[in-house]
Amino acid sequence: MTPDRLFARKRGAEPRRVVICPDSFKGSLDAAGVAAAMARGVRDACADTRVCVLPMADGGEGTARITAQALGWEWLETAVAGPDGEVLTAGWGLDRTAGHAVLDVASACALNRIPATRRNPWQLHTSGVGQLIRSALDNGTRHLLIGLGGSGTVDGGAGMLHALGLRFLDRNGRSLSPHPAGLAGLDHIDANGLDPRLDGTHLIVLGDVDNPLTGPNGAATVFGPQKGLSDDDIPAMDAHLARLARGMDRAGLLRRPADTPGAGAAGGLGFALTCVLGAEPRMGAAYLADLTGLDAAIANADLVLTGEGQLDTQTARGKVIAEVLKRARAHATPVAAIAGRIVDTGGDSTQLGLQAARALCDGSITPQQAMDDPAYWIAVRTRELVDDLVGGHPGVGRDT
Repeated sequence: MTPDRLFARKRGAEPRRVVICPDSFKGSLDAAGVAAAMARGVRDACADTRVCVLPMADGGEGTARITAQALGWEWLETAVAGPDGEVLTAGWGLDRTAGHAVLDVASACALNRIPATRRNPWQLHTSGVGQLIRSALDNGTRHLLIGLGGSGTVDGGAGMLHALGLRFLDRNGRSLSPHPAGLAGLDHIDANGLDPRLDGTHLIVLGDVDNPLTGPNGAATVFGPQKGLSDDDIPAMDAHLARLARGMDRAGLLRRPADTPGAGAAGGLGFALTCVLGAEPRMGAAYLADLTGLDAAIANADLVLTGEGQLDTQTARGKVIAEVLKRARAHATPVAAIAGRIVDTGGDSTQLGLQAARALCDGSITPQQAMDDPAYWIAVRTRELVDDLVGGHPGVGRDT
C-alpha cells in the first residue's frame, strides 16, 4: 500500500485520527510513558492529528496500573518482601465497593527489583506476591485479577503459596524456606494453614505465554537464563520444579496437571496460581483491549500505532502487538509499530501484518543512548515513521 492510499480510506492523504496503544518498553519506560512519547512524535509530524492514547499491557508490568486507571479504582501501596527478602513497596488497585482488586506479580518480584549482585534464582522467592494477595483479601477482595509476567524468579510459586499459609516440611517435620535451594530437602507439604478466604475468591490470571511448568518449553529452560540461571543449572532447576509439582500432587493440592499451558509463566507462578489455587487463565492483551475499549477506538481511526521493547519471533504469540493487529484487521485499519529493537523477523516486519515499523536502535544510535533517553528517541522514531507514511510531508517542531 502506498503512503497516499494508506489514509485515503477515511480522511485523505494525511492522518487525522491516530490510536496509540503500545506496551511498555521493559526496563526502560512504562506503557503510559511510551504512549505519551509516541503522541509527541505524531503531533510533530502532523500537528492537527487527533490522538487517542490507550496504553496497553499483556499481563506483565503495568497491567494493574492500566486496569485501575481505566476503571477508576483506588491505587494502594503495600510493603512486601522482595525476592531476596529485602522489603519493597508494591502498588495495586482496589474497588472497595465491589470487592474487586488487581495486582501485578512483577511489582513484587520483577527482575529489576532484585539487585544485580543477588540474581541467583536458587535463592529467590515470590513471597511478596502472596503478601500482596493477602493484603487484597484483608481489604475485602473477592474477585482478584493478577497480571502474570515479568518475574525475576523461578520458584514455581512456592514463595507465594508459603506466604498464603502453605508449609513445606522435611522428613523430620521442620519448616523449609520456600526458595528453590531451601526446598532441596522437601518431604511433604502441609496445606492446613492455607488462607481459607481463597476458596471464596475468584482469581483470574492475565498472561501471554502457554509454556508448561517443566520440560524443553518449561519455566527453567525457556525463562531461567534471562533471570540468571546458568545453562548448567537448567536441568537441576527443571527437576526441582517437577519434584515440587509431585509434592503438590501427593498433598492432594493439584486442580490441574503441571503440564497445563501457562503453568510455566512467571517462573512457575502460573503453576501455583492456576494448577494449585484454581485461578482462571486469560490472555492479558485481549483482556486489557476489551477493558480499555480498543475496538471502538480502532473503528474510528485512520492509523494505529503500537509498540514494545523488542519486535521478534515471539511478538505474534499473545503479545500486545499481535492483539492490536488482530483487532485492526477487523476494521481494515493499518497498524505501524515502534520498538526498541527489531530482531529475528527476517528483516521484514510486514510479515507480521504491520504497515511499517521503526526501531530505536536502527544503527544510528547505540543501545545505551536509547536507554538513557527512551522518550526522546521514541518521539523521534514516531515522527520519522509518520512522515514516511504520509508521503514525506514536512514535520512540525523538529526540536522534539
